[in-house]
Amino acid sequence: MLGVIEAEMRATGLFSDDEIADDIVMATAVPGPIATNLSFLAGKRIRGYTGALVAVLGTVTAPFFSILFLSGIVLHYMGTPLLTAFFLGAAAGVLLVVGQSLFKMIKTNVMTGWQEAAAFIATASLIVFGVHPFIGLCAGALLSIGLRKLRP
Repeated sequence: MLGVIEAEMRATGLFSDDEIADDIVMATAVPGPIATNLSFLAGKRIRGYTGALVAVLGTVTAPFFSILFLSGIVLHYMGTPLLTAFFLGAAAGVLLVVGQSLFKMIKTNVMTGWQEAAAFIATASLIVFGVHPFIGLCAGALLSIGLRKLRP
């Protein structure tokens, strides 16, 4: 849903790339589902708290009723080759949407200078090699701050 919400935010023309990236970071940092948090932030920015309420309801209502309706069917056919193939295809689709969002965020926020790229690579490397994500993010933030001081 993150990719869909990001695409809708871009389509409105009301948000800059930086605002979208900032909202995604904020939605990730706050406890709760990222899609709901991002919807709240976007709705609040467009129409205040009323917009936030409507955005959250719009984000939560459709999946709730879809799950409610489809759960009986899925449970009945769970383990069949057709349903297994469907879920594998859905997983591939989700991977593509998340990858596209990640690529846009990296292109917008990381590829702005060598300092940002170095901080990103360091953070990603730490996390990939087993360092706790919080420690990796803190190290990347400190590196980014330190490298900014080197800018001419």
